[in-house]
Amino acid sequence: MRIYIAIFYFVCLCPLKDIAQQNCGFGFAYKQLFGQDPSAKSRFEKITQPTYLTDQVSANNSVLATSFTIPVVFHVLHLGGAENISDAQINDALAILNKDYRKLNADTANIVAQFKSIAADCNIQFSLATIDDNGQCTNGITRHYDSRTNWTINMADYVYTWSPSKYLNVYVVKSLPNGTAGYSYLPATAPMQADAVVILNGYIGSIGTGNLYSSRALTHEVGHWLNLAHTWGNTNNPGVACGDDGVGDTPVTKGHYNCSLNNAVDCTPTVVENIQNYMEYAYCSNMYTQGQRTRMQNCLNSPSAGRNNVSSSNNLVATGVVNPIYNCIPKAEYLSNIKVSCIGNSLAFVDQSYNAPVANWVWSCSLAAGTSTIQNGILSFSNSGLADIKLKVGNVFGNDSINKSQVITVLAGGTNTGNITLNQGFETGFFPDNNWIASVPQYGSSFQQISSAAASGSNSIWVNNYYDNPNGPISFYSPAFNFQNSVSAQLSFKYVYAQQNNSNNDVLKVYTSINCGAMWTQVYSASGTSLSTTGTLIPGPLLNPTPAQWKTENIDLLSYAGNPKVYIKFEFTPDVTGAGNNLFIDDINLNSVVGIKENSNSLISVNVFPNPFNSEVIIENNSTNAIMSIKVFDCTLRQLRDVKPDDLTVKKIILNDLKHLNDGIYFLEIKAEAGIKMIKLIKE
Repeated sequence: MRIYIAIFYFVCLCPLKDIAQQNCGFGFAYKQLFGQDPSAKSRFEKITQPTYLTDQVSANNSVLATSFTIPVVFHVLHLGGAENISDAQINDALAILNKDYRKLNADTANIVAQFKSIAADCNIQFSLATIDDNGQCTNGITRHYDSRTNWTINMADYVYTWSPSKYLNVYVVKSLPNGTAGYSYLPATAPMQADAVVILNGYIGSIGTGNLYSSRALTHEVGHWLNLAHTWGNTNNPGVACGDDGVGDTPVTKGHYNCSLNNAVDCTPTVVENIQNYMEYAYCSNMYTQGQRTRMQNCLNSPSAGRNNVSSSNNLVATGVVNPIYNCIPKAEYLSNIKVSCIGNSLAFVDQSYNAPVANWVWSCSLAAGTSTIQNGILSFSNSGLADIKLKVGNVFGNDSINKSQVITVLAGGTNTGNITLNQGFETGFFPDNNWIASVPQYGSSFQQISSAAASGSNSIWVNNYYDNPNGPISFYSPAFNFQNSVSAQLSFKYVYAQQNNSNNDVLKVYTSINCGAMWTQVYSASGTSLSTTGTLIPGPLLNPTPAQWKTENIDLLSYAGNPKVYIKFEFTPDVTGAGNNLFIDDINLNSVVGIKENSNSLISVNVFPNPFNSEVIIENNSTNAIMSIKVFDCTLRQLRDVKPDDLTVKKIILNDLKHLNDGIYFLEIKAEAGIKMIKLIKE
């Protein structure tokens, strides 16, 4: 006699690898479901009645099928990493699934004697669909570049589900909450779009990111999709208390995490428990029982969730399992690992087209010189701005294309040579343009020019962070600046920001790059209270800042001297917990001075020491040439000292009035009859 106790939390987030580190999370999954869809609770209570599906099948008064083929579609969600598993890994997983459900797996030879006679061929097989939900040709695998690959068990995230009355949908993801491996809701308990298996990529198949050890995870999760319970039932976690799954030939058990086949008598004296069952947690699963086969076949003969349609002859034709079609057109898709480049650079793009073999590729961009026709296209940028990248792919059956907007930020080349004096007050022209380039968020405000607030003049730029806060970091970029021969470089800017409340933690950062944006070095950061310039909280929108609210920041960029191409990036990151207040930036000034080239070969008998110096410099003339003049300059070439002619006649000239100079770089010019000697001095 079987004891059945219904609870609300019957689904499995079933970790089959590294069990000591993972917990079954079916309670969490149903808790999420009930919180988002309260009506699911009554559906769950109905479906978990012991005879509910059996009664439905009996009431259907139709000839019951005894063998079943289920069309399958895999939805691979990825961010361009290893989670974007190959077609081969998916086909390997499908092959394992078919062997397990037809009892063709080689390890049936290892089934213990007590269960050999009841190990079942479930007469269920699985086939990738060749016709999609819209009647188009498919290979049964869809791929989506989507942050939802970090899955959170939200009903709104099942956006790619094909009709679950026609297909078994399998979502392949990068991560799941609570360290779990996969899950599936029972038939007709979740909203239609959530009637699917969700599983980690590492638990798909035995190759690629998968492995033989965890390759039965999909077999287990599909068992739940077909209305199977864990062998210990749905009232406890494994190993806690003896329980039952409502199936007549699976013994009462506590459930197991290990394969102690010779010591599997925990609940009923002399009755060996079915540790090798696919619905167990042990790592030696290799069978279903005849009773489980009956339960799954009842599910597939039941109208609940349209399961009786899934393997119907009409549906097998409609999904291309019967009379499959192979004239698919590829679906264009690509990935770019680099988001920022500059004029003159070439970038390679990674083709990730799917659905059919590709015969030809055409890559294009309005900012690039020419096109590329190789699989992983290479484009060379001849213009600056936000680049849209288009990929067109095709084969003998047709073409498909994808055009992604603003994929690459192509930075302006810049023309600065010699001394640089930049005064960007946003008073002339437009912002952004092709020199000062601003990124655009998925939604919300970007950096924009505004004429109602300014530190000087009439214009500044702002982020409308109060009414239209962006959904992530936004940036704007300068053109390139040539610091190759610079002896000084100073960046300054003015800004205004206010907090609405003390918890606002908006962030402003400034970065520099010397390699066309491939890497950025932070040179400034302020956030929250330290970013605020108003002195008080401003609960309403900051729209008309006063002159006193503008703050000036200065950043020394001397360490970038010697670099011919330096870029500057301003980045604003809104507080993820809610909108803060508006940010204004104005009067971006950059001053860089090219110094006099040092010449230490002339007048080799004239020595200068100490260098670095602290308070005085000694010039020792060991030559026969008379010194005509000695001058000291700062790094802006402003003359600071001119030695009187009367002081030049001695062999040892002491400049003892330099103590007052600030630490930094200076130049000493010594002019004699034989030439000029230029020495760089360092004051410490």
